[in-house]
Amino acid sequence: MARTLVLIRHAKTKKTHPLGDHARKLAERGVVDGQALGRWLQEEQLLADLVLVSTATRTLQTTEQLIAGAGAGDVEVRPERALYDGGSTGALETVREAPEDVRTLWVVGHEPTMSTLALALADEARSSAGALDSVRKHLATAAAAVLLVEVAWSDLAPGLARLETVHTARG
Repeated sequence: MARTLVLIRHAKTKKTHPLGDHARKLAERGVVDGQALGRWLQEEQLLADLVLVSTATRTLQTTEQLIAGAGAGDVEVRPERALYDGGSTGALETVREAPEDVRTLWVVGHEPTMSTLALALADEARSSAGALDSVRKHLATAAAAVLLVEVAWSDLAPGLARLETVHTARG
């Protein structure tokens, strides 16, 4: 049974925070773009069954805006530290722990982790060339890479997904 993995980079942030990187907050543009990306996800019928999110303030705030824009207030949100400091390996391990009944999974994280993971998972022969080119450059703020997965989450490994599209929201 096909599953959908949506890898999302947090929306635009303020440059610094007195308490450090982990505490950085969204800029005004980030709030608007986060909601716009949520609307796009809803329009594309990509509403999440579960959201895995980095523990950083900016990703948690992005998730709030995504959910508000998508009108998906009842979705389960699970903060995961590995999405902040575990790199693409930690992110993949976190995805592999998703419950098998989850059909659409949003992962809200950071660069370069999100693009590195998307490229690692994508089977280049079956993926959209345009989407691959976009992710190779980098995943912009408030952007989503949509991958189709035809294995169990626990079996997900490099090359076992199809990168379908990349969308960058600007409100």
